[in-house]
Amino acid sequence: MTLTNFEFSSSYQYLDQALRSRWQIYAELEAEMDSFQPRPASDYHPLRAAEVERLRVLNPEGSLEDLESFVDHQITITSSEKWQFHEAFEERHVSEYVIVTVLAQALSEAVINTILAIGLANAGSPELFEMLDKAEFKQKWVVAPKAFSSDYSFPIGTALHETLGRLAKQRNSLAHSKIDLKVGEEKILGGKLFERLSRSDERRWIKRFFSLPYDLMDFANEALPELPLLGILHERSPISKATEHGA
Repeated sequence: MTLTNFEFSSSYQYLDQALRSRWQIYAELEAEMDSFQPRPASDYHPLRAAEVERLRVLNPEGSLEDLESFVDHQITITSSEKWQFHEAFEERHVSEYVIVTVLAQALSEAVINTILAIGLANAGSPELFEMLDKAEFKQKWVVAPKAFSSDYSFPIGTALHETLGRLAKQRNSLAHSKIDLKVGEEKILGGKLFERLSRSDERRWIKRFFSLPYDLMDFANEALPELPLLGILHERSPISKATEHGA
C-alpha cells in the first residue's frame, strides 16, 4: 500500500519552534561565558570592610583579628574567578541545559511517533501504532520501524546512537526524578539522578541535544525512502549540525 492524498496534523511544530528559538539564546550565553573577565580583588575591599564591621557589632566580645581572618577567608572564595563565574552563569547555563534536554527529547519522540504512524498506515497496519507507542523512547527509533520496513537498520554504536541514549537518560532523570535516601550509613533508596558533568562537557552535549531531532530526521529520510516524510522538520535553522553526528 502506498499512501496518497493523505494529510496529518503537525503539533510537533510547536516543539520545533521552541527548540530552535533557544539556539540564539544559548549562543549569546556562550559568548558571555567565553568573554568573561573576573572583577579584580580590589572591588571586594568595601564588602570586606562592611562585613568586618557587621560581624564586629554582632560579636562585640570577639577578637578583631579572628573576625578579619574569617571575613578574609569568605572574601577569598567570593572574589575568586571560579566563584565569580559560577555566580554569573551557573543558573542560566543549567536552565538552558534542562530546557534543551526536555524539548529535544519531546521533539525527537514526536517525530518518531509521526514516522511510525505514517509507516504503519502505509503498510496497512495502523492498528499496531498503539502497541508501538508504548515502547521506550530510544527503542522507538532503534527497533520500532522494523514493524513496517524490514530493511530498517539504526546505526548502533555511532555518535547519533550515543546522543540518543544520553538524551533519553537525562530526560528521564528529570521527568521521573527520584532521590537517593540514606539513613545513617545505609542507603534505603537509590534514586534516578540528573547527572551533572563539567561545564565544558555539558556545553558539548547541549549542542548535540539541539542537533539530534534534525539529524534523526535526516537519517529517517535516508533509511525509509519509501515513506513521504520530507515535510517533517524540513528546516533546522539556526541550529547547526553537531560535528559528532557527521557531515
